[in-house]
Formats: sequence, structure tokens, C-alpha cells
Amino acid sequence: MTGRTGPKFSARPGFPPCFKPMPRQKRTTLLVVFTGISAVLALTSAWPSSGVFPGWWALCTFVSVAFVLESLHTDLRVGAKGSTSFILHLAGCLLFGVFWGGTMAGAATLLTQITAGNNPLKSVFNVFQRILAVVVAATIYGWLGGNFPPEYLSLELGLSSPAAQKDLGLFPVLAVGYFLTNSVLVSLAISWSSERAFREVWSLNTRGVLGYDLGASLVSVLIAWLYTRFDTWLGFGSLGLIGVIIPIVAVRHVYGLYHQLEHSGQELLQVMVKAIEARDPYTSGHSVRVSEMSRAVAVELGLPAREIEQVETAALLHDVGKIHEEFAPLLRKEGRLTEEETALMQTHSTKSAELVGVISKFHGFIHESVRHHHERWDGQGYPDGLSGKNIPLGARIILIADTIDAMTTDRPYRKRLPLDTVIAELQKCKGTQFDPGLIDVVIASVAVRRLIGGPSAAAELADSGPSRSRRVSWPATGIWKRNA
Repeated sequence: MTGRTGPKFSARPGFPPCFKPMPRQKRTTLLVVFTGISAVLALTSAWPSSGVFPGWWALCTFVSVAFVLESLHTDLRVGAKGSTSFILHLAGCLLFGVFWGGTMAGAATLLTQITAGNNPLKSVFNVFQRILAVVVAATIYGWLGGNFPPEYLSLELGLSSPAAQKDLGLFPVLAVGYFLTNSVLVSLAISWSSERAFREVWSLNTRGVLGYDLGASLVSVLIAWLYTRFDTWLGFGSLGLIGVIIPIVAVRHVYGLYHQLEHSGQELLQVMVKAIEARDPYTSGHSVRVSEMSRAVAVELGLPAREIEQVETAALLHDVGKIHEEFAPLLRKEGRLTEEETALMQTHSTKSAELVGVISKFHGFIHESVRHHHERWDGQGYPDGLSGKNIPLGARIILIADTIDAMTTDRPYRKRLPLDTVIAELQKCKGTQFDPGLIDVVIASVAVRRLIGGPSAAAELADSGPSRSRRVSWPATGIWKRNA
């Protein structure tokens, strides 16, 4: 835990004067307590039907392999990590039932937390949320008629058996129940501890990998089948894990390398943008701020995770064309530009698009967003005079974020403008320069107001009562670990 509390709030209209929203620290602690109690009760209720103890060798094998897979984690987008250890947890649940499956998952997670040296509260949460995910998913699977172990693992029955087909058909219920419970609990913990929107956290961390996780969960069935066969043939079921786990580890390693390469590429882009902005002390950090604000708006709109990333990247690169030497005198000039200088500066969007277009990965959405980020809603913008919804959505978002940052930073000819003046200017230009629908979202967004005016502005909006914003997303660092 960070040990810090959230921003101070005044009593909202309609609530007693003594009412105050619960501080961040207490909310996250309450979530940990709730998760722990729920996990203990769920595991206790599963004990009567626990069945035969699987044996110390089987228990240690599954816990150890799950620990290894957990160690090969990759960082997710928002304060969390992901691994393929869920494959062993689901397989253990199929083979040994609800109680022992949850126990194995909890033991493997506890071993991981101890090794990682995480703080106690975070470790307790991760252990209990993993147990709860297994037990809840397995309980739903059992309620619907699923068997432990499934009939398709039986040597006497083939897949042609109705009972085996039923158990196999119910496996997606087990997997979906596990991932939903796990992702909801962890996203809620990250949301409360870092004051980011739950929907934003869940979308960025889970939406993009949910299909991958569901597909990979099928390996659990293969592991359970191999364990059963080797246990019958050799009396040593754990040997069946070796042939499956090695490929899983190899694939995860390759995936991790790809993820690191992608992250390094993003860092290189930021270094390049900072080098360009070093020419003008008044725009230092401009592109990064525009990128952050564009991302916040995209999240408010509920865009898919991939489009949010594309908007964020396009915003980061929207001024990259200013690296050309012809713009250097204009960037250093103290004072307003002449008409000729303004005309030259307006070519930066096409030059930025030309540079972005060199990278094939950026063709399409990112390239078009960069090229058209100075088009106006009324068609009076540049370079192509597009209007209305003919302007790419990413470009419409970037234009608003770009304008807001220009108004809220000090310039040679004026000081930064206060929040109320910025909001008034956005309202004034709604429907002419800016997309009116996007302006409504921006003005109603606590996340955007916080980026514009800091924590006090967000608290001021929160005190004003309900708004039209459906989500809140503060740019803070999450500390929770997602174990899915």
C-alpha cells in the first residue's frame, strides 16, 4: 500500500454535512478484508465435498509448476502483472475438486508473494482473490452439473459419452467464472488504490488479453488428461505435466520478449519527441501531456483498448514533423507568428504524417489522426478542410487535447489560463472548431479536469454533484498484482 489517502472532499449536496467519501486507504483495506472473509467462507463450504487428499507429491508438483509460471509474468498496462499460472490452477481444480484446487492456487500464490517480497496487505489480497476466483468458478461449474474429475478424463468413457460431452461443454463456464472473478477483484483493487476508473483499468488490463486467456485455459484440460493417463499407466501422474509445461514456458518467454520490445519502442518514441520539443522551452512535455489527455478522453468515450492505445500514440506523435529545420526559428520565436510564418507552421501536420507513415504499423488510424489533428468541425481547418464526422475520431480528440494544453501552459505572450477560462473557451468553440459531443464529454470528465487543473479541480467537480461523466480516471501508479 502507498500509505496515502485520496483527495479531500466536502459534503455533497443531498447528503448530511458529516458525510464524506471513504478515504482511499480504508476502501482498499475494506476490499482486502471482504475478499479474505469471502475466500475463507467459500473454501470452508467446499471442505465437506473435498474428497480424497491428492497426496503430497501431486500437491507440491502443481504448486511448484504454478509458481514457476507465475514467476514468468509480464507487466500489464495499469499496475498489474499477468501470467499463465491459471492453467495449473484450473487443471488442479478439475482433477482434485473445489477445495484442493483452491488450496493449491492459494499456496502457489502465497509462495510467489513471499518470494517477490510484496507488502503483507497486498500479498494477502492476491492470495485470497486467487482462492476466491477458483472456488467461485468451480462452484458455478458444479451447480450446472459439472463433475470433479470430469467424465471425459475417465478411461472407460470416450468423448462420445453424453456425460463426457456435458462436462467438456461446461468447461468454458469454469474458465470464464475464474477470469471474471479474478479480473473484477484486481481491477477494483487497482481502481480504489490508485483512484483510476474501474472501467478503464479493466479495459486496459483485461479486455485485450481475455480471448488469449480463454484460449490458453484449454491447456488445463490437456494437463488434466495427461495427468490422469500417466497416473494410470505409470502410477506417476506428475510426469504428464512435463510434456505440456515446457512448451508453455517457451511460448510465455517469447511473448515476454515481444512485450519488452514493444515497451522499448514506446520509450524510444518518447525520447524522440522530447528531443524535438527541446527546441522550444515553452512546449517542453507538450506531446506527452496531449497524449495523456487524449487517452483520458478516449477512455471516457469507452473506446476499445486497442483504439485507446492508437489515440495515445497518435497524440504523442502529432507534432513530430516539427523536427524539420524550417520550423526551428518559429519554435524559438518569442511572440506571435506572422501570416507567412503561420502558413509555414501549418504544414507541420502533413510533415508529421509523412514521418509517421514511414512506420507501417502506424498506417491507417494513427497516420490519419496525425495528419488531420488541425481540421475543424466547421471545415475551416487544415490541411484538407474536412468537416464534422469526416474528420477521424482520433484527430478530433487530439485537437481538443492540443488546444487545452496550449491554453494551460505559459507562453511568451501570456500566462496559462485558469480552468474556468479554459472551459468557457471550449464551450464557445463547440460546434465550430470542436466536435460538440466530445466537448460535452471533456467538460463533464473529472479525469480531464484533473489533468487540466490538478487535484483541486477534480475535487471541485466532485463536490458539485453528479455529472454526465460515466467514468473517472486519475493518472496514478497502481500497486496491485493481477494474477490472471
